[in-house]
Amino acid sequence: MSEKSYIFALNYGERTKEKCFIKDILKRYDINTLVGAGIFVNNNPYNLELVLFLNFIKNDNDFEEWLNNNYKNKKRVYNYFHTDLFESFATKGYNLATFCDENTVDMIVTSEANDIFLFPDKKGMKSIWKTGIVEGNIKVFLSHSSKDKNIVDKIFNEVQKNEIRAWYDKYEIKPGDSITDKINEGLENSDIGIICISKNFLNSSTGWPKSELNYFIQRRMRSNKNDFICINLDVPHEELPPLVQDYRYIDINQEDGLEILINTLNHRKRK
Repeated sequence: MSEKSYIFALNYGERTKEKCFIKDILKRYDINTLVGAGIFVNNNPYNLELVLFLNFIKNDNDFEEWLNNNYKNKKRVYNYFHTDLFESFATKGYNLATFCDENTVDMIVTSEANDIFLFPDKKGMKSIWKTGIVEGNIKVFLSHSSKDKNIVDKIFNEVQKNEIRAWYDKYEIKPGDSITDKINEGLENSDIGIICISKNFLNSSTGWPKSELNYFIQRRMRSNKNDFICINLDVPHEELPPLVQDYRYIDINQEDGLEILINTLNHRKRK
């Protein structure tokens, strides 16, 4: 059974308030469900960080439902995983603390400076330093129609929980960005394309989905590498583009559709 990973950026200066969030999680999930919980603290005064990491062995869907009902405004960090934190432990000068239960939270997360936090919290500081997380490299590109965001959100969420990097326009294209430049950058930096084919995809008025599909097909023909995966959302096989019909796709409506996708990506990741 594989672990599911979550990373949250908490507020260094408001850490005594953040304790409620951490303690509520530890109250709800025991060691048989939550197999890893702790914080990384960066005491660089120009980039103060308080990062909470959680590893679930089961009940991750229950956690997401609970999170949405109770802490929907908590800032989850995407494309950054606990393995990245461990790898950058020395270079970024992180302090690390893990929690056994809710009681250890009060011992570690205090308003005063201690061995973990070199600076006091907001009450003891004249200014609050903004937290930040270094973004990791992008490996997977999610090609889809904007009308299918509800389904693609679920796909992206499962990909993130399994620590697979993803380029998703929802999080990559900011106001003022060049859409063309950002998409080209995402395509060039991707190892695998996940093509979410639907009726909306094939009938898109923008032309972006088909252009992205053509990019991956042409790249595959040039390199002869299996570097894209088609996910069929709602298109009958005979209505798929002829070139797509030649490739085995994943039917998202199958009960294990998402599981097949994650297993396929994990297999590619290990190569």
